[in-house]
Amino acid sequence: MEQYERFERIYAQTRDELLRFLWVRTNAAPEAEDLFQDVYRKFYIRLSRSVLPILDPKRYLFAIAKKELSRYYRQKARRTETEQPIEALTNLPSEDTPIDERLLTEERKDLVWRLLQNEPQLNRSIFYLFYACDRTQKEIAASLGIDEAAVRQRLYRTRQRIRMKLESERVDL
Repeated sequence: MEQYERFERIYAQTRDELLRFLWVRTNAAPEAEDLFQDVYRKFYIRLSRSVLPILDPKRYLFAIAKKELSRYYRQKARRTETEQPIEALTNLPSEDTPIDERLLTEERKDLVWRLLQNEPQLNRSIFYLFYACDRTQKEIAASLGIDEAAVRQRLYRTRQRIRMKLESERVDL
């Protein structure tokens, strides 16, 4: 119980300053609040382990906050380099295409994207980058920080699972 009381005391002393620090550096309230919670969660875990005493809790909290900010901006940079405007992803058939064919194309895309939701996040990202953003496997590997062979394997297996699901539902693509 002593650790919890110590945590509460430290939290009361540092919360406003730490939250202000995160708000200023993220420029966005929801992200700052998420980082704020992560910092205190990590601090509480470290405090509960009590391997070595934390001599300056405020300094330790701000060190955690700086690491969390660094991680946040690395992830944000990765996300922005892979994002494209939604208009670029639709690839709608031209206006000259008959309406029934246009609807069928959109229906197929929706079905594939619904099936893709059952895949792990990394597989969805790879599939999205490859098909929607026209990225090469090499570019995807570099942006996600994984091996090109892993990208190729995940892409192949994802396509196989989607193909099997579509065949089991007897959907003609």
